[in-house]
Amino acid sequence: MNLSRSTRIGRHGRFATVSTRVAERTCVGCQQVGPKEQLMRLVCGPSGQVLLDIHGKLPGRGAYLCAQRPCAEQALKRTRLQEAFRREVTLVSIDELVCAMARVMAERALGCIRIARKAGCVVSGYTQVSRALMYEPVACLLVAEDTARERLREYQGWCATRQIPCRSFLTKARLGELAGRGESSAMGILEPRLGERLIGYLEGMSRLTEP
Repeated sequence: MNLSRSTRIGRHGRFATVSTRVAERTCVGCQQVGPKEQLMRLVCGPSGQVLLDIHGKLPGRGAYLCAQRPCAEQALKRTRLQEAFRREVTLVSIDELVCAMARVMAERALGCIRIARKAGCVVSGYTQVSRALMYEPVACLLVAEDTARERLREYQGWCATRQIPCRSFLTKARLGELAGRGESSAMGILEPRLGERLIGYLEGMSRLTEP
């Protein structure tokens, strides 16, 4: 395990910085070690079927997997999973596993947004976002997939100037709903740790869809 610094919500909704131990696991596909929270956990069901542990709480021995299609392809080689689970297994299709992993990454990304909003660390809508991009420490920016091209280029220009990660995610209606308002073309996450985790989940979704 590695030592790192993270945040937690304290009294009055403020963030307190604490030292934590980052749990790490080895990907059964590429054999590389990575943070547990960024990996997918597989378990073996009673009849030998391989299952994706969506919430990471299913009992039994687990096998961990990077959110990348090549890693999933390697993991589905029978000998890899048999060695990990120490028993015969029934494999799922690569497409089924990848789609399930992408859904988990999307849910984790939504979870980050909800936590950030609860902590008061979200700005949304053109006026608030543009002001924040000029004057506040924005950790990352989400731009709605159906935002007008001219507005998208405007957001991307601001982010490039300040070296802020910018990703397309969801629709204007969905971003607005998550922010508790009407349609929103963009949403800024102000808390660094949550912004980092959110970008990690979105990049994981992107890698899963790469050929």
